[in-house]
Amino acid sequence: MADNLVSHATDVDLTRFSGGEARGTCIQISTPMCEDSKNTPDSLLRKDIIQLTKAQAAALAADLLDFAQSRETIDFG
Repeated sequence: MADNLVSHATDVDLTRFSGGEARGTCIQISTPMCEDSKNTPDSLLRKDIIQLTKAQAAALAADLLDFAQSRETIDFG
């Protein structure tokens, strides 16, 4: 069973779903496809999607907050 969640971001859809026993509750983040990907016949139906576990979502949230506050760290490796 999946639940649509409220997002504060424009054009971002959030869906909570079960990742099974190994992954637990997960979240799917969907956005419209980027401009250079819209030349395909099914482009109106396609979205860019990322699926994260709760731990991955928490780590990404910290990274995004750092970025939003201009505190990001560049990986030169």
